[in-house]
Amino acid sequence: MPSLVFVAGRRAEYWRDLDRWREADIDDNAGRFRSGIDVWIVQTYLHVRDALAADGWTVRLSDRFEAGTICVAHWDELHRLRVRAPRSYIVGVRADRPPLIVADWVVGQNTLQRDDDHQVGIPNWPQPGIRARDPARGDRVRRIGYFGRLANAPAFFADSAFLGKLDALGLEFVPSENDWQNYRDVDVVIAFRTAPPRVLRYKPVTKVSNAWLAGVPAIVGPEPAYLQIRRDDLDMFVATDADGVMDALTTLVRDPARYRAMCDRARERGAEFDVPAIRERWLAFFRDRVAPGFADWRERGASPWSRYPWYFRALLRQRLAARRFRAEAAAEQAAMGDHPSAVAAGLSPFDGATRPLTPRER
Repeated sequence: MPSLVFVAGRRAEYWRDLDRWREADIDDNAGRFRSGIDVWIVQTYLHVRDALAADGWTVRLSDRFEAGTICVAHWDELHRLRVRAPRSYIVGVRADRPPLIVADWVVGQNTLQRDDDHQVGIPNWPQPGIRARDPARGDRVRRIGYFGRLANAPAFFADSAFLGKLDALGLEFVPSENDWQNYRDVDVVIAFRTAPPRVLRYKPVTKVSNAWLAGVPAIVGPEPAYLQIRRDDLDMFVATDADGVMDALTTLVRDPARYRAMCDRARERGAEFDVPAIRERWLAFFRDRVAPGFADWRERGASPWSRYPWYFRALLRQRLAARRFRAEAAAEQAAMGDHPSAVAAGLSPFDGATRPLTPRER
């Protein structure tokens, strides 16, 4: 049976206690999963380890590539020169990065790209430790949340006219850059980003899928991955600007039945993105696609050293592709005009888990 190695590079030192962990420990240690390698490599290792071990696979986390094994690595690791890498069968995770070329398989974080014999799309794991919306809040909309980096949020989040309209509807806006788990006192999530189209094309659905798992309706920007999973108007509102967001919020405030229906739909759709669902995607990928590819690779019996010419060419192409991707994204950003982020406009985040509710919210 295959030997599967999750390559965490220098981050492996941070996870020396991982052998004592169970899958259930992820939710209790949500704060430790911060980097892309933590989320895509360490977390995936914990979620699939036991199931694959039961099949007879050898599964481990390591700081390095190992010859003759299947190695799963993040773009950050595969973009560096790693002399052991070409002697393994490489599954690369692109995540929020430029194109990934140094890999036998490429895992993308949405399903917009063509699924073929070289690449596959698997959604992100849910945010560890999600605390769902408190049902006692009922159908009244009072608190609007944003979970993410404000550097990527639109400037209208800090616009006085936008905030004034929220206040007129009796709403409070609570952006959070640090606490991405706590939806207990959030009634609607805004999932809006300011980024060039080239970047948005590869963004995940995480902001929406996490909101669904928390039972919270979402108002989204027209990102390709969001639109792909949207079935109808109950799945999400789609807005292109501040006015569109306000129209959606006005509807939810004035129509409790619509709000209740969207909460029900959120819980229904969330099951497509919970841990068991994503785990099954990964297991099917490893069992049905990676394992046969790895077996063919081994049966070809080429010298381990024969991969080095391919590896150095691929690494060079990848580094050139990264420069081109960033340059083209910068050009698209410039063509979009002046779109300052919420941070540039002066909005300060807070930790929604620790901020007390206002008297109106109580």
